[in-house]
Amino acid sequence: MRIGDLAKRTGVSTATIRFYEARGLLPAAARAANGYRDYDDHAVQIVTFIDRARRLGFSLREVGAHLRSPRDAGRKARLQAQLELKLAELDAHMEQVRARRAILAGLIEEIASARSDPEKPDRSLERARR
Repeated sequence: MRIGDLAKRTGVSTATIRFYEARGLLPAAARAANGYRDYDDHAVQIVTFIDRARRLGFSLREVGAHLRSPRDAGRKARLQAQLELKLAELDAHMEQVRARRAILAGLIEEIASARSDPEKPDRSLERARR
């Protein structure tokens, strides 16, 4: 299939497919007589995997490491460990976001109640930095 067909089937742009190929994440496609790339069905699986992993927060380096890892009995365990680590990172990030949200909500409430003191909002922000 040509690169445009691969892009349509995976929802990824042709530029992104070329980028994945240049980075070695996607094996170089065979070339037709006219010079066009000719991808096989396995390319759909690879591009879909890369896209999904990226949307889940994995870096291209992490994706590449998985794609290059040996297809042995330990591969499933390595992938599970990576997924568990990513989940822990996401949980930590969510805690940070919740803490920032609580601070912002408190500041909004504090500023709303400080209508008579024009300096109070600035002092509230100063305290929030600490």
